[in-house]
Amino acid sequence: MGLSWSEFSSRCKSRWSALARSLYLGRLHWHEKYREAVEDQKESEEALAECEARCRQLEQENDGLRQQVCGLQAELAEPRQIQLPLGDVPPGQQYGANMVALCVNLGRKLGIRRSVRALKIF
Repeated sequence: MGLSWSEFSSRCKSRWSALARSLYLGRLHWHEKYREAVEDQKESEEALAECEARCRQLEQENDGLRQQVCGLQAELAEPRQIQLPLGDVPPGQQYGANMVALCVNLGRKLGIRRSVRALKIF
């Protein structure tokens, strides 16, 4: 049965065999370091690919949100008619109960003359 190189060189007593053993063990050590570095590089590349995919996804979401914001800003820029709370007009009356309540509250807060001017603006 043959011995491995490390077992063989450990049994040798000369300087050359010790040097050969040292070089062999050093080679094994650096080969292991190289293997670890390659694994780390692969893991880093996978993590980078995941980050880039997430970045592209976030950019797409950001573009969609920008379009939504532009649409909402355009909607806000359009003038809208104000809907006064008129309510249902009872038979024989001109204004609904909600409009009468609005006028009374304006008169209480602003005063009669100012509330008349405010209602003319509306």
